[in-house]
Amino acid sequence: MSSVKRPARRSRADHARAKQSATLAALRAESERDLVAMIRRLLALPMAERTQFLRVRLPGGGSAL
Repeated sequence: MSSVKRPARRSRADHARAKQSATLAALRAESERDLVAMIRRLLALPMAERTQFLRVRLPGGGSAL
């Protein structure tokens, strides 16, 4: 008799874990792409629109940084 080992079969839990891992990896990649797209979109705006949250309204009218 030869002692040839068969590859171990993967259980349902192993398949589920591998599928979940692949799903999470795809979600991380999509999240990273969305973040880069958001940063590029915001950087494409003029400086005045990007920094509008820094402006302080002055009592006599107008604004200052």
